[in-house]
Amino acid sequence: MSFSILLKELRLEKAISQAKLAEILGLTQDSISLWEKGKSLPATPYLIKLADFFGVSTDYLLGRSDDFGNIVLPTNSPTVPALSDEERQLLDLFSRMDRAQKVRTVAYCEGMLGISVSKLKA
Repeated sequence: MSFSILLKELRLEKAISQAKLAEILGLTQDSISLWEKGKSLPATPYLIKLADFFGVSTDYLLGRSDDFGNIVLPTNSPTVPALSDEERQLLDLFSRMDRAQKVRTVAYCEGMLGISVSKLKA
């Protein structure tokens, strides 16, 4: 997903206006508007401020990670392995879960395998 779409979605989730976000960042509303229209990108210091304000990573804001902070490679990348139908089904189901369900699911899977690698916290 593009930065412009992610920024607008995050801003609307927090129920704040472009003007309010601009005020928080010490910018003009026009700057926020240009970012949300995809006509410009914020400088690094503002990208960091946005990430801190919304509680996400800069990689997430740039569309390079999912909600767990894992780097997302483009689907046409030769380093992205093809997923089986079962893997796609599991990912689809997992993406529909709330945070607590995801934590329990990961713990269950780790228990089945007798391992503990999860960094997820409830």
